[in-house]
Amino acid sequence: MSADAKKVVGELRAKLPEPHGPVLPGDRQRLLREHLMNEIRQAEVRTEKAPKAVWPRRNRAWYAVPVGMVAAGALAFTFLAGPGQGGGDTGSHVSAAPVVKVEVASAEGVGALMENVAKHASEGPANRVGKNQFVYVRSHYSNMQAEVGSPLKLKTYYRETWTSQNPAEVQSRLKQPGDDIIWSAPRAGDEGYVEDLQNQTYAALQALPTDPDALLKKLREDAKWSGSSDQWLFEYVGGLIRENILPPETGAAIYRAAAKIPGVVMVEKAEDGDGRPGVALARTDERTHERMELVFDASSYDYLGLRAYLVQDTELGKKGTVTELQAVLDRGVVDSRDETPKK
Repeated sequence: MSADAKKVVGELRAKLPEPHGPVLPGDRQRLLREHLMNEIRQAEVRTEKAPKAVWPRRNRAWYAVPVGMVAAGALAFTFLAGPGQGGGDTGSHVSAAPVVKVEVASAEGVGALMENVAKHASEGPANRVGKNQFVYVRSHYSNMQAEVGSPLKLKTYYRETWTSQNPAEVQSRLKQPGDDIIWSAPRAGDEGYVEDLQNQTYAALQALPTDPDALLKKLREDAKWSGSSDQWLFEYVGGLIRENILPPETGAAIYRAAAKIPGVVMVEKAEDGDGRPGVALARTDERTHERMELVFDASSYDYLGLRAYLVQDTELGKKGTVTELQAVLDRGVVDSRDETPKK
């Protein structure tokens, strides 16, 4: 690695929060990841010889903060259990990232698929989540672990979230191996992230336009902090789906709007993080060549989870290398951060 690249890696690594925070899911992880890669590439361009891969060891936890807030600091938090004592069902393990077949994807059928998903969403019960309640989601999750000169690895674990429906006053909770955390009051400069949380409560989602075109315009505005590209918009929509409960009409509109995002495709043979088969709405990031698939059951059209992988060889790995996995195992509404949904 060049001296310039080493310097950039060190500076960016120092900006990351301390260990034992919640792993950053979805779009925010990719924001940080791409920011890091862009900085490293710029440093490497200034050298005569660039190594094949320049990824630092991910020895710090990734926090749920937008990339613009990394230098300023993350939300304050309170540990309910210290490292090695909290969270998860079976701990975590790190293994080589699997390499999967890059399935054929096509824009044909996207509209029909999302119309079926939308119709299913519209049949759900309304007014499911109250202001003083929490949306609970339990997932099997894998996130990327990378280091210079070594094959990509995935860290896999069980993750539970209790998302507050009143984030300005009541804190959310995240539980995973080694961590059991309640977010406390935001610090100065975190207002944008708090606004993002408030935009994703059930009540806020219920107030969104239900016309797909008007909704797509509104979602672009809500996602503008992460960039203006269609890829960021797609990942923002994915973030709304993954650990939320959507109001029926809003959910239907979100799925119809997602079908209108330029570049989205349908993948007929897809799998979630636990290998459950389904059909996916997907989009490939033109910059990183990473395809993100939102996987739905082909019969019920329930959201199952996601899979992300490289569609061509890159400095990060070979074509087909998996970079992220999720399988949603349980989802419901509870009255406290200590409850799980009743069966």
